[in-house]
Amino acid sequence: MAFGRTPPGVRELEPVREFTGDSRRLTMTLLQMLERERAASVEQLATLELKTFDEYRARRGKIDGLDIAINFCKEAQSKLEA
Repeated sequence: MAFGRTPPGVRELEPVREFTGDSRRLTMTLLQMLERERAASVEQLATLELKTFDEYRARRGKIDGLDIAINFCKEAQSKLEA
């Protein structure tokens, strides 16, 4: 069964493909994107005039979610470097 060109990091074991790992650069790029988004969200929270407390909570929740994602990226990066 032919699937075409096999991406890097994938070993083909008929009829299943097995993933052998992420590139170290992937977690760094994702980490940088998340950190930029977090910084922009913090800046918006500090400068926007929010009309309701629910609006504040929603924006604060987004920042908390980004913090969680950033921590996951850092954990993945440390595992890839080990």
